[in-house]
Amino acid sequence: MILETVRLRNCLVLLSLTWLWSNALLPLPTSKPLLCGVPFSLAGGASLSDIALSKGDGFSGAALAKGRVASRGKSAKRMGNTVGDAASPDLATMQKQALQCYMQRNYVEAAKLFAECVKKKPRDASLQYYLGTAALYADDIDTAEHALCRVVVMTSPESDWNKLALKTLTDWKRQFHSIKPYSQLENGELMRWDKSKGPIKVWIADGLQLPPGYVGPELTVEKCRTLYSLFDKPGFFEHLSRVEHYVPTYADIVRAGINDWAWVAAEGIIKYEFVDDPRKADVLYFWCPQSGADSVGRTYYPWTGVSRPRAIVHVETDYLRKWGARAPSELRQTSAHEFGHVLGLQQHSPALDDVMAGKGKTISWRECAQYSAASPVNRNDFVTLRALYELPPDVLFETLGSK
Repeated sequence: MILETVRLRNCLVLLSLTWLWSNALLPLPTSKPLLCGVPFSLAGGASLSDIALSKGDGFSGAALAKGRVASRGKSAKRMGNTVGDAASPDLATMQKQALQCYMQRNYVEAAKLFAECVKKKPRDASLQYYLGTAALYADDIDTAEHALCRVVVMTSPESDWNKLALKTLTDWKRQFHSIKPYSQLENGELMRWDKSKGPIKVWIADGLQLPPGYVGPELTVEKCRTLYSLFDKPGFFEHLSRVEHYVPTYADIVRAGINDWAWVAAEGIIKYEFVDDPRKADVLYFWCPQSGADSVGRTYYPWTGVSRPRAIVHVETDYLRKWGARAPSELRQTSAHEFGHVLGLQQHSPALDDVMAGKGKTISWRECAQYSAASPVNRNDFVTLRALYELPPDVLFETLGSK
């Protein structure tokens, strides 16, 4: 059981919440000093459903990972605001009951009630957070982990709820195995694929590059819309040229990097499969001599409002030539990183050991030799993607086969 003394840390907060919840209301988080570790302004009066995106949740970060850039187009389908309006009477009553159980230290029942609240308002960070803490005190570590990871993923790093969830995961690192999920909010939105629409189909070019005007830094988000129609024209792929410094084994290494995410299917997150016909692919991997903008790879998300949109990835060959014997491990890392973007991980991790890290990690040749045979995707990447697919998105990608 969690130590009783730890539960007392929230005593002052719970007393203040008693008054606030008498009207089924909670205040907005503030930037004021934390009260027993929980940021509440006692002068507030916003409903619990308003809290999820109440502060600093519109985060837009530079997309540089080992020089990689994720270029984000617009998506195939927009879900709209999933946070919702003011709490319904049933939800307000359930929230009040959940808090009462929490204050009475009946954490098992509180967790059950908060779980029901979360079903109604899954993008409410406060509900997710209290589900996590109630489950933690009830020794339901699995439920606590899922809920706290969702809080981190759905809020910006500047959000008080984000900081609280990360602190809880850190304080109980033994129970949570030292995981550190990272935010995926971009301009106030989450995006991912619709897993109900069939597997994502991936095609990897065998050394082919896009035509002049679309190669490397010449390719822009706007130009991707033109490429969609070109992809369907007879003879387009047959007339593409081969990129410089390409090695025939590179395509297999890219496949291995993508397959570092193979567990997503077994976990029920999303399925993908490789195809030989690029015209049937939802995601197309191309090559380029140089990617530009200090990047070695770029991922372009599908646009909306156009016919047959695709995700486009290109990988630079010039940097691989410079790495020499280390090229296979670097390419595998790049491939895994870019496919993380493809799956919906827009934001980068602040931890250098994560495959979605924002900057490269300098390692010795001995470490490189040991590293090259191992998957670069770690548990932080896993729990982040898992949480993303547990949440309703603002933007939903659909496969070609579903249209």
